Amino acid sequence: MQAGQPAAVALQQRQDYGGGDQSEPPSEPLVDPNLEPVVTTEPAAVRPARALANLAGRRIAFVDNSKVNADLFLARLAELLVDRFAIAAGPTIRKAAPKDRLSDKDFGALAACEAVVQCFGDCGTSTSMSVADAVEIERRGIPTVTVFSTAFAQAARVQAAGRGMANLRLVKIPHPMHTAPRDLVRQRADAVIELLAGALTGAAVQGDERAARPDGARTNAEGDDQELFFARGWTDGLPVNLPTAEKVQLMLAAAGRGAHEPVGPIPPRWRMATVEKIAVNAVLAGCRPEYFPVVLAAVEALLEEDCQLYGIQTATNTTAPLIIVNGPIVDEIDLNARGNVFGQGARANATIGRAVQLVFRNIGGDIAGETDMATHGQAGKFTACIAEAEANSPWTPFHVDAGFGRDESTVTVIGASAPHNIFTYGCETGEEILDQFIGAMTGLGHNNIIFPTGPLLVVSPEHAGTLARDGIGKAEIARAVFERARIPLARFAPRTVKGLHHRRTRWFAEVRDPDHIGVADRAEDVYVMVAGGAGIHSLFVPTAFSFHPVTRRIGRPA
Repeated sequence: MQAGQPAAVALQQRQDYGGGDQSEPPSEPLVDPNLEPVVTTEPAAVRPARALANLAGRRIAFVDNSKVNADLFLARLAELLVDRFAIAAGPTIRKAAPKDRLSDKDFGALAACEAVVQCFGDCGTSTSMSVADAVEIERRGIPTVTVFSTAFAQAARVQAAGRGMANLRLVKIPHPMHTAPRDLVRQRADAVIELLAGALTGAAVQGDERAARPDGARTNAEGDDQELFFARGWTDGLPVNLPTAEKVQLMLAAAGRGAHEPVGPIPPRWRMATVEKIAVNAVLAGCRPEYFPVVLAAVEALLEEDCQLYGIQTATNTTAPLIIVNGPIVDEIDLNARGNVFGQGARANATIGRAVQLVFRNIGGDIAGETDMATHGQAGKFTACIAEAEANSPWTPFHVDAGFGRDESTVTVIGASAPHNIFTYGCETGEEILDQFIGAMTGLGHNNIIFPTGPLLVVSPEHAGTLARDGIGKAEIARAVFERARIPLARFAPRTVKGLHHRRTRWFAEVRDPDHIGVADRAEDVYVMVAGGAGIHSLFVPTAFSFHPVTRRIGRPA
């Protein structure tokens, strides 16, 4: 491939001559694989456990992922398996939340059993975590059947293939299950008991996984690079830039990292990302070379265990990774920290966040409707990158609170929903503004009622100035939110209260407020930063999945 030749040109040549008459091959028939943004290499296959010869007398364990009605469904399955197939019922392990993986202690308990039944995957995260656990249990030699609703069974197949097990044992039940009446839950268990027994005693069957992108698709617009990119599935729905060897080399030089250096497997299909493949996607996104160290640091931060990227990606929730940049690099690359900070118009913000999302798509295989099962989604799934307005803040910057120096450039990532505007009309004092902040967090239905990650407040400079003037700092805000942003349990449905007692155990054990649920288990789990332009607005950003924000230093060559 000639230097500077667009990937699309060579790619079209490969398509045009790849399968037909080879008598007139082009002078450059193959695309440089380094300029392909997509990684298709799958992990090594995981061999399923050997099926049981029969079920009589076999000790079978059950995993309840704590989805609503999962306990009723599993109880009925256990009853039927004992009565009809004479199994020996083993332990039932109940997770604290569907987003959780089984622990080492749980795997130890399952090792004493001869088979496992899990249920159920009827949302994005319950599906992805059930798949991850099923593959691991099978890898340990224990046949495992997992129940998924029809809306999520295909996603389970795709994700299992990404973990090396395309022939995952699964049983499908109608969707939805969360709102199904109790009698219907029992009927659905009755309807699949024979299929479930067959899955435990029969060989694992290859799934009908569909392609995650139109492999080798042809464009009807001859010579149109953009149409070709869309046909190949490289884009997020918007046009992308042509990757060239020169552009990729400039990205690599800006990072000072080796092209083939592995960064890590990218969920949800766990394909290995190298620095060079991430660079190609940064070119596609429209990044300038000086942005690339931020992109690279953000991807590495997102892969840390505390971020819980896999759960963020696969959820029905609106959660998407939020990238927050601090330090001298903000001004150096012209990142926007002021007006319209979550909006359009700033190239650095827009393309850094977009590059990260294209890495998820093209390397990790994160495809909307196949692995990304968001019910509605949000604009942050295109891009979500902001900077802190450190010069306009009366307080210490976000990264300094995390232990870094003011002169260090950092990136912070956390799973976040779209921001909720807090409009403080008529408020004149810091205490009145703080009252509005707390009131905005005490509505029903947001993520920090269920997820104990802790809320993020993006405080405008105007609000920050008024709060600081009246003696209210970050610590006072966090303490007030922890102590006062509490919702009476009487406002919730009975089964919601039951679920909160199960999922927010630390709140009830340590805070010991039996009549309310707070938006954070501790004051230190409330996060405050300053960004935005003029105006009496701040933002409440509900967070989810991440254990806490993950902050990393942005590395650049000396």
